[in-house]
Amino acid sequence: MICVENLVGGYTHSPIIKGLDLEVKKGEFFALLGPNGSGKTTLFKLITGQLPINSGKVSVCGKEISTLSKLEKAKKMAVLTQEVQVSFDYTVEEIISLGRYPHQKGIFKQLSKKDRKVIEEVMEITQISEFRTTQFRLISGGEKQRVLLAKALAQEPEILLLDEPTNHLDIKHTYQMLNLLKERQQTTGLTIFAILHDLNVASLYADRVALLHNGSFLEVGEVNLLRKEDQLEKVYEVKVKSQSHPTVPKPQLLMTPNHFSSSSRLFKFDDSYKIKQDEDYLHVQFDRPLRTISNTEVGAGIQWLKHFCQFQGPHSEIQQLMTKYSLPHEQAAGIMTAVKLEEMVMVTKVIEDIHMMVTVTEGAGKTINIMLFIDAHFTDGALVAGYMSAVEAKVKALHELRLSKMIANGSSSDTLLLGLTQQGAKIACAGSGTVIGKAIGQMVYGTIKESFSKYIEKVH
Repeated sequence: MICVENLVGGYTHSPIIKGLDLEVKKGEFFALLGPNGSGKTTLFKLITGQLPINSGKVSVCGKEISTLSKLEKAKKMAVLTQEVQVSFDYTVEEIISLGRYPHQKGIFKQLSKKDRKVIEEVMEITQISEFRTTQFRLISGGEKQRVLLAKALAQEPEILLLDEPTNHLDIKHTYQMLNLLKERQQTTGLTIFAILHDLNVASLYADRVALLHNGSFLEVGEVNLLRKEDQLEKVYEVKVKSQSHPTVPKPQLLMTPNHFSSSSRLFKFDDSYKIKQDEDYLHVQFDRPLRTISNTEVGAGIQWLKHFCQFQGPHSEIQQLMTKYSLPHEQAAGIMTAVKLEEMVMVTKVIEDIHMMVTVTEGAGKTINIMLFIDAHFTDGALVAGYMSAVEAKVKALHELRLSKMIANGSSSDTLLLGLTQQGAKIACAGSGTVIGKAIGQMVYGTIKESFSKYIEKVH
């Protein structure tokens, strides 16, 4: 659909674009990525014919762009740029009607019934019908962007070229516009070529992306190239962490500001938490959020949390109890238990220079709840492996205590939470065969045995 061959251009003596080759396929959403100054807008203007080509060529639908008349180009492709320049006092509807010009016939161009039908349709889908009689200069920047998109769609192009189309839009209208474009691509076969600054948006909507750096492509391919953290850090000069979107099979990127990498953030583990406890309520509160993995009733999964709570009572009451104790749900892990929480066992130790604290509550041989806090920095892989090490230690302890029935029947209501301070050197593995994995096992195993010993003493 768009074919770029050995393209050079930008400036006569010092070209910005340096011998690029690119093919944008019919019906795909292609995103051009790169930092400011990398040459994105220059390449865009070379493709749209706004800048002269030094050497190489750009072809659209098999024809070189330089051989097409303005009318032919307007029928093939529509362009939406960042620059909003309207010299006359046109209304919104008049601006959009200009998009029908390439399709009008005769000397005196007049809007046909089809033209008016298309104009109504694009105003409706871009949600700007209410502004039809408003002067263009009187609406907001985001509304202007939607009007210009409607004008571009009114051209009924085969190719839509967009230079930062969401530049003036809030989150709601950004996603509305991109959802609209994606739907048009999928239902009408529209080919979309877009410059995008937001890498996460590009990942969610584009079929393929190109990463432009200093006028050359570092890589062109599927959006999974956004998983290459080292490459992105080289281009954008910022620390990047790539992870999978929780519901869509696409990468999403997290940026880490320098002040979160500072050693000044280190804190003393033993002084970083407070504990409140009575027979119905246990609350461990840390001064700073911990990186957690758990199967708790509130706060399950992988989270950053500060409040770790257990309540005695039925499971249905957990939300009311968290509200009663003024616990912020979005920062808390919550567990319900049948055990009197004043009988909780807590152990703190330093193993291999790593501070640990574990709490265990067990329900008369029926359920067991474990919260293990560690002053260490685990990768996501180590977090999962550490969780598994704790589970293995629990199973081992229960076997030795001859509680096989609890192993078989209690797992559905048992809870386990592992929390990390995420300070210090990174630990990449915490399996049961590693030093840290053995330390986790030792803490969980020993505390469970101590808890059951107290229970047996009480019974007898």
